[in-house]
This record gives sequence, structure tokens and C-alpha cells, in this order.
Amino acid sequence: MLTLKDAIFLTITSIVGGGIFILAPLTYLMFGSSSIYGWILLIPTALVMALPFSYATLKISESGGVYKFINDTLGKRIGIASGIIMWLSCVFALSGVVSFFNIVFNIYFSFPIKYFLVILITLLILSGLRIVGLAVRILGLTTILTILYICFKNGFNLELYKFNLKEAIFSVYYSLWSTTGWEGVTMPLSAFKDQRAISLGLIIGTLIIGILYLLFALTVVSLNLKSNSIEEILKALIGENIFLYICILTIIGSCAFSVLFTLSYMPYGFSKDKIFPKFFETLYRGVPIYGVLLNALLTIVLITLNVKVLVDISMFLTLVAYFILYLSVFKVGTKKIKFLTFLSLIVTGSLILLRMVVWI
Repeated sequence: MLTLKDAIFLTITSIVGGGIFILAPLTYLMFGSSSIYGWILLIPTALVMALPFSYATLKISESGGVYKFINDTLGKRIGIASGIIMWLSCVFALSGVVSFFNIVFNIYFSFPIKYFLVILITLLILSGLRIVGLAVRILGLTTILTILYICFKNGFNLELYKFNLKEAIFSVYYSLWSTTGWEGVTMPLSAFKDQRAISLGLIIGTLIIGILYLLFALTVVSLNLKSNSIEEILKALIGENIFLYICILTIIGSCAFSVLFTLSYMPYGFSKDKIFPKFFETLYRGVPIYGVLLNALLTIVLITLNVKVLVDISMFLTLVAYFILYLSVFKVGTKKIKFLTFLSLIVTGSLILLRMVVWI
């Protein structure tokens, strides 16, 4: 069974991945040094948005994620709809992470590695819960140490940062994609000794992630490169250090690994509610084997799409699912929880409208 340490590292490895290495350079290329203020705003924004997930986790007792909580508060129809939206958003996000891995791999090599990555992490997850727990801890430590090394190796230049409100707000939208994933961490509840471990692990992990992201974004802006290429920025950060390059690939791969693991419990939860066939309840060494295989297959299909399309779809679906969860928490939460959840509703609702306006 998994513990609080596993919950913290699972949160870190599920959320930190390709996003930090792709979106930090991307926001810099799109919004310049103003992107830093988006990453600063991201820390309190992410913590506020994570708290309702932490609260909802304490109120559920079955695997399948917070859609179980929505079932109890807003009704089964809305609960099932939100669960399907969450599941699809996670599948698109997982496909985006795998595509990020392929982008970084192809900085120095030219090979469709993304398909082999999906097969590898699928086999590793099917090795069982003990292997998953050990892998998550090792990968979590690797993630933290690698990012800190890159940041302090390249340094910071605090004179380069200029403020533009519009660009900072748009930076929050894109940077927020790199912190979403709390719904995935809540899915494998039955794999933990105590559900409070997930609740607390979400908050601690999110705080650590926010700090790591900000430091990395500061480093990217401090390079002050006149470039239109994410690959050139990553090359400047990595240099000729092949070990560092391998560590970065490991971090992105660990994100795909953690998301595929947690996401396997969604079909498992659906089968418990008779939404999916009963055979999805089958466990192999503590892991829902058919949930893993289904999500791996969907990922292999989706990674044929453009990575920006994957990010846009997953982010929009995620915000919609989050909005529904926040409504359910607001309905039954305490006064303090309601206040924080109301802030989350404003943030998610504003970002949904912003995205819709941009698309129109």
C-alpha cells in the first residue's frame, strides 16, 4: 500500500513533466519576461485550486477520483458526466506529455520514441504496486534534484523582468496546464493506506511544484535568448551535459508513468458504477490491468495529433471538470472551504471564458 511520501512524490511526478520543459520556454517565447509574473501568480492560484480536491478526497472512500464526490453532491448524471470529462482530459494530457518526451528526445535524435515510451511505462506499471511505489519515490527525487541543478547552474538575472498585465494573465492560463493533474492523483484511493495521505500529499506536492516551476521559469528568462525555438532554449539549458539530458527525459517519462498509473483507476471506478464492463475491476498485482491497457491504447492513438491541439483540448476539458467539482464542494463545504472554492470558481470560470473568446 502507498503512503504520504508516495502521495507527495506521486503528485510531483504526475504534474511535473514535459510541461515544465516545454511551457516555461513557450510562455517566454510568447510573452517575454512578463511570463515570470504568470508563474508567480501560479503558486497561490494552484494552491487555492488544489484545496477543494484535497477536501473532496477526505469525503470519498472508493477509487475512481473526485467524480465519486460529485455523484454524492450533484447527482449521478452530473457525476458520470464530470467523470468522463476528467478521464478524457487526463488521456489528452497524458498524450501531450508523451509528445513532449518525443520533442525533447528529438533535440539530439530523430526517432518516433513516443510509441516505445507508452509500451515501456505500461509494462512497468503492470509489474505491480510495489514497483510503482519504489519508482515514484526515485523519480520524484530525480525530478526535484534535476530542476534545482538546472536552475542554480544557469543562474538568475532579476533585471530582465518587465511587467505587462495582459501577458501575465495569459501566461497563467498556459502555465496552469503544467500544474493541473490533481484529479488524477485522487483516482487510486484504494492503493493508499489512508485517504488523508492523498489529501495532504496534494497540498505539499503542489507547493513544491509551484516553487520548482517559478525557479525554472526565472532561469529560462535569465538566458535572454533571441530565439523562436523551444529546442534552442532547451539546448542552452542542457549544454553538452548528456547526463542532464537523460535526467530531463526521465522526468518527462516519469510524468507519463505516474499519469498512466493513476488514470488506470478511472475505468476501474467506472466499472464499479456499472458505466464500464465489470472486467475493468480486475486487479493484477494491485493494479487495474484493463484500465492501464485501455488508456495506453488511447494514448497511442492520440499522440498522432499536434501537441498544441492536445494541450488545448486537455486544458479546456480539465477546467470544465474542475468547475463542476468546485460547484459540488461549494454546495457542501464549510465556510472557509466555500470561500476558497468560490475563488477557484472565479479563476476556472474566467479561464474558460477567456479560452472560448480566443477560439471565437
